[in-house]
Amino acid sequence: MYSNIRTDLRGEKSAFVSLDGKNSIVRDVPIKLFGLQAGYLFNQRTNLFLGFYNAYNKENIISNPSAGAKKTDSNTIWQAYKLTYINFGCEYYFHNSKRWRFSIPFAVGIGGGSIKQRNSVQDISKKSLFVMPAEIGFWANYKLTWWLWLGAGMGTRVSLVSKGFSGSYYTFGLSLRYGEIFNRSKALIKKK
Repeated sequence: MYSNIRTDLRGEKSAFVSLDGKNSIVRDVPIKLFGLQAGYLFNQRTNLFLGFYNAYNKENIISNPSAGAKKTDSNTIWQAYKLTYINFGCEYYFHNSKRWRFSIPFAVGIGGGSIKQRNSVQDISKKSLFVMPAEIGFWANYKLTWWLWLGAGMGTRVSLVSKGFSGSYYTFGLSLRYGEIFNRSKALIKKK
């Protein structure tokens, strides 16, 4: 794989920009990460990218010792995670057929995170932390048409510092091939 990536980096390249979203679990609390990636696809097989991610999360009850199910009282504690980071990564398509693409993405980043706890009266604590996430995963994409793909993936994020932000993630969705749409549209315009 390493020698293939080195060879690919000397091959043909095309730029890409994409939106990305990940559903993650951090200490049994679900979080949603939304991101933007930009980079180059080399030799139709290796992506190098820079990404920006930000978490949007609801508060979750982490302790509810004296209230009944689905009820809260003054002893209920809510917790929210926030996570923002920039990462640099590589994604290698180890299988790239006419209909299917399977890949292994890997990325390392830097950023900040916070953990906030509160009860019904006041904030109990808020920690702001430096984070350095390393992510690795597995992705599968299926080509529906020349411009639309269906994809899903899963992986893990390990925070190399501030261990509280490590967790698994999964994603699924549709992928529009804007570059292909643009190139085909440009070719059609040139023909006219």
